[in-house]
Amino acid sequence: MLRVTKLTDYATVVLTALAAGPERVHSAAELAEQAGLEVTTVAKLLKPLAQAGLVAGFRGAHGGYRLARDARQISLIEIVEAMEGPLGM
Repeated sequence: MLRVTKLTDYATVVLTALAAGPERVHSAAELAEQAGLEVTTVAKLLKPLAQAGLVAGFRGAHGGYRLARDARQISLIEIVEAMEGPLGM
């Protein structure tokens, strides 16, 4: 049985919010509101998701985040490994 942390669960919620508007760049505050999470929690989630290549971040006045690729190409195992590290089965 695989147990995931709350952060991994929250990451799936944030990615779902990003997938709802894939053409837009979303701010961390906007994602937090859509996901019902604190902005600090969302910011904490976005860093490993970006390092894993699941989310692309943009700086500047109109910066924010969007999916790095189509949502259908992102697997659940990629999300878990981004948040939990490599899985040894």
